[in-house]
Amino acid sequence: MKRHTLSILGASVLTSLVLSGCNRDRGTEPEPTAAVSTRNHLVWKRYHAVEQDLSRALELAPDELCTELGRFRCVDEVHLAGLGGHDPFRQGLYEPLSDPLATTSLALERVALSACGTRVERDRTDPVVFTALALDEPAPAADSEAFTKTAQTLYRRLLSRDPEDSEQQALADLLVDDEGERLSSAEFAHLACFAVATTTEFSFI
Repeated sequence: MKRHTLSILGASVLTSLVLSGCNRDRGTEPEPTAAVSTRNHLVWKRYHAVEQDLSRALELAPDELCTELGRFRCVDEVHLAGLGGHDPFRQGLYEPLSDPLATTSLALERVALSACGTRVERDRTDPVVFTALALDEPAPAADSEAFTKTAQTLYRRLLSRDPEDSEQQALADLLVDDEGERLSSAEFAHLACFAVATTTEFSFI
């Protein structure tokens, strides 16, 4: 999964550089590809907001999102400091950190990966999020209604909006593995959920 994700990111960066070079050769400036923020102050999402947003979006109880050794909650125990929390009694943290740690993004990814995996397994018997997918069958085609509905569902639940064409295409790249073989619907659902839940947009408020 890591190699597949890194290859997608690498291809995206390479494509951007090539297009940028072509535009310079023509004497034109490249068109901006990112929307301008409507707010001048973004705040990184702390532990409680991460927990509540994932819990709401995936319809899981907070203690079902991620646990260490089946006992310790990832969000408010194991990765509390990295996710911007503090605990003066058990961990000696009297104030929350003002800036993210080097481990903050890894902590967010771990929680999202675990939560998405739990939701996929729950949906095998009680479909809630991935209602358009037959999770025991191969992943759908990129132009299918099942894929489109799944992409829309994830973006609406996690980011409260519909995906743009480029974002939907990025999810379509997750339908196959590094060798071009089609994944199962369960594998695609897990990857797609993780991809949307770890976007910069989801990580800030």
